[in-house]
Amino acid sequence: MEENKKIKIITPESALEKFLKWFDKNKRLAFIIVILVGIITHITMITETIMSQDGLWNSIDYSRPGAWEKTLGRWGIELIERFNYFISIPTVSTISCILVLAISAVLITDLFDFKSKISVIFTSLILVLTPTLTVTLIYIYTSFAYCFNFLISTLVVWFIYKFKYKKLGIFLSSLCFMLSLSIYQSYIGVSIGLCVMISIIHLLKNEKTIKEILINILKTASSVIIGGILYYIATMIILNISNLELSAYKGAQNISILGILAGLKTTILQTYKDFFTFFLGDTIIYNTNYRRELMYFVFFIVMAVSSIVALVSIKEDNKKLKVIRILLSVLFLILIPLALNIIDILIVGTQMYSLTTVQMILIIPFSFAIFEIINKGIILKWVAILSCVVIMGTYYIADNTSYAALKLTYNQAYSTIMRVMDRIETTEGYYKGYPIVFGGIIGNDNYPRNSALYTYTVDSIFRAPAFHGTYSGAIGTWAKFIRIFYGLDVPLASAEKYAEIVTSDEFKQMGIFPDEDSVKVIDGHMVVKFMEEPWLPF
Repeated sequence: MEENKKIKIITPESALEKFLKWFDKNKRLAFIIVILVGIITHITMITETIMSQDGLWNSIDYSRPGAWEKTLGRWGIELIERFNYFISIPTVSTISCILVLAISAVLITDLFDFKSKISVIFTSLILVLTPTLTVTLIYIYTSFAYCFNFLISTLVVWFIYKFKYKKLGIFLSSLCFMLSLSIYQSYIGVSIGLCVMISIIHLLKNEKTIKEILINILKTASSVIIGGILYYIATMIILNISNLELSAYKGAQNISILGILAGLKTTILQTYKDFFTFFLGDTIIYNTNYRRELMYFVFFIVMAVSSIVALVSIKEDNKKLKVIRILLSVLFLILIPLALNIIDILIVGTQMYSLTTVQMILIIPFSFAIFEIINKGIILKWVAILSCVVIMGTYYIADNTSYAALKLTYNQAYSTIMRVMDRIETTEGYYKGYPIVFGGIIGNDNYPRNSALYTYTVDSIFRAPAFHGTYSGAIGTWAKFIRIFYGLDVPLASAEKYAEIVTSDEFKQMGIFPDEDSVKVIDGHMVVKFMEEPWLPF
C-alpha cells in the first residue's frame, strides 16, 4: 500500500507562529514608536477642532467624496474613508493616520532589513514627525486616505521584494498601485523611490545577483504599468457611469507620452530642484527659521561619504561584476531625486508643495540602511545621528508651533464672527431674513500676524487666514464656520448679487471691519466689508 503523501495544512496556530516570528523585536519597536510619538506629537490634532481652509470647507459635516473627486480620478478616497464611516473629525482621522503609519514603519523596516535599533528608531520618528504629516492631518476629510495611500504605495514594493508567492505578489502589487493612483497620484514617488533605494542596497550588500536585482526592478515596473492600465480603465468606467469628464485640475488630463518627452529637459531639472528645495530651501517646507538646512547639509555630506565607502567596500570577487555593481549603484543614487519626484515628469508644469512631498522622508531610512552596510566610519555615523536628532527636534517644535498658530487663527476668527454677528443684528435697517455679503475674508487688515510664533510654523498654510482665498472657497468656509462654530445658519447672497454689491461705489466707500461704517444694508442685503477688493465669482 502506497504511503499517503503529507499535505501541509496551514492552521490558525501555525499562521500566528509565522507572523510572530516575522514580527520581530525591531518591527515591534517601529510600530510602538510611531504610535507613542505620533500621539504625543499630534495630541493637539486629537483634542482640538482645527483644520486647513480646505478642511473647514469639506469637513465636519462632510458626508462622502463626490463628483469633484471622481473628475480628479480620486475615486479611491471614497473607498478608504468608508473605514472611518466618512466621519471627518480630527480625533478620528488623526488616530487612524497614526495607526496606518505604524504599519508602514513595520513594512519599511522589513524592506530595508534593518538590524540596528538606531535605524528603526529614526525611520519611525521621521514618519510621524515630518512636517508633511502635519500638513496632511489638517486636511481632515482626506488625511486618512492619504496616509493609507502611503501604506499601500509601500506595499507595491513590499509585495515584489518580500512576499513569498511571487506571481501573486505581482498581482497584489498591481492592485495596490491602482488603488494608490485612485487616492492621490503624487504618492507614485513612494513606490518608485523605494524600488530604486532597495535596489541600491541590494547592489551594495551583494546579497542578490545583478540579474535578480534587475528582475525585481522589471517586476515592479510591470506592476506599475498593469496597475496604471487598470486604474485608467476603472476611472473611465466610473466617469462614464457618473456622466462626468476628467478634470483639468493641475493639468492631469494632459498626460501623454509626447507631452512627457517634450518637457523632459525642464521637468528633470525641476525634480532635482524640488528635491533640494525640500531639504535646503523654504518654498516647500520652512527650514531656515530653524537653521535646519545646515543640519541637512551635514547629513547629506555624511551620507555621500558613507555611500562612497560602501561602493568601495562592495564584496565581489569578479572585478567586472564589481565595476557593474558600482556603476549601477552610482546611476541609481543619481536617479533618487527623479524617482521620488516622478510626478514632476508625468505632469508637466506641476508644482510640488508640502502636501505632495511625503515621499522625500524616505531618504532618512535609506541613509541609515547605507550606514548599516559600512563597517568603518563610526565618527561619520555619530555625526549623522546627532544631525538627525536636531532635525527631528526642530520638526517636533515646528509641528506643534503650527498647531498653536492654527488654533490662534481659529480663536481670532471665532471672536471676529461674534463681533460681526453682533454688529449685523444691531445695524440700522437690519432684518433677520436679509442675505449676507461677506466682502472678503478675515486677514491681516483685521488681525495682523505680528507674533514670532507664525515665523516658526511648518509652511505658509499655517500663516494664512482661517477662510479660503477664492470666492467659492470663501463663501463655503464662511458658511461652514458660522454653522459649526457659532451655531447659526446664515443666508448668503447669490453670486450675481454679491458681484454687483462688491463692485458698487457704495461698497467702495465703506470702511474695513471693524470700522464704524464697515457694516451696512445695501439693496436688501447685510454687507460686511473685510477687504478693499474682494474676489469675484466670475
